[in-house]
Amino acid sequence: MKKYSSVIFKTKILGEKTVVLCGPDGHKYLFSNEQKLFTAFLPHSMQMLFLSYQASAPIEISREAESKIISSPGFLKPEALVRYLGKMDSITRKQMQAYWEGKDEVKAFPLAKTLTLSLACRFFLGSDNPERIARLVSNFDDVTLGMHSIPLSFPGTTFYRANKAAAAICKELGIVIREKRARMAEGEQAQDILSHTILATDPSGKHMTDAEIAGKIMGLLVAGYSQVATAMTFFMKYVGQRPDIYAKILTEQIEVATAKKAGELLDWDDIQKMKYSWNVIYEVMRLTPPNPGSFQRGPD
Repeated sequence: MKKYSSVIFKTKILGEKTVVLCGPDGHKYLFSNEQKLFTAFLPHSMQMLFLSYQASAPIEISREAESKIISSPGFLKPEALVRYLGKMDSITRKQMQAYWEGKDEVKAFPLAKTLTLSLACRFFLGSDNPERIARLVSNFDDVTLGMHSIPLSFPGTTFYRANKAAAAICKELGIVIREKRARMAEGEQAQDILSHTILATDPSGKHMTDAEIAGKIMGLLVAGYSQVATAMTFFMKYVGQRPDIYAKILTEQIEVATAKKAGELLDWDDIQKMKYSWNVIYEVMRLTPPNPGSFQRGPD
């Protein structure tokens, strides 16, 4: 932006010819024309990391159909928090007790990533297995770095490590998918995104293969994993630098906590009372956006 323009300019990113739109006006134009002039697009280096793009004769499911899969369980809607807040609070408390409380020093970003992945695995996959989550954390780190690297796949390169990590994640997800299929065959209801993805079909009624499902689920987990953890970490960084803001947040949180009974978990009414805390996290994301940008393909 300093070299070319703070509004719009042409360049190459990860080997792809790219037009960069900057600022609120560019973002408004882009997203108001999504699915009209623009559609979501992954650069070649990112596509190579997701098996669903590599599979021969992959199943054709439209973005609209994918959106329905994701939204059908209601996980990504704000009102879904009403149902999941208690479990999210419970998981967070366990993580805090295990890794944060009583420590002289904590590494915020790694612990934020572990917490984020634990929550994602619980609500996207229906898995609470801590050993499985621990195995996935380092692999997700490698994939995240590889998604933004030049696609040179030979030993020693970032992209090579990312490819190995992606294969390991998909192998683990393959086990999760087979376990989920077995439970669904025994009558388990579709209560997470993985279940609905397993049930999804193309217009001819064909289901996705396990490899295709693993690729899509991995993409969903990767999309939220580092961004949420990054936002949480910068929240702690900025608030730690501003004792006055920290004091206001703490006062608000104490007011919510003292109104709860011992051991009682958070509910939606509690979240609604955290107005100042929410405003702070919004400002943190404005100062340091956890997602630096997204790729869209426009008309040729």
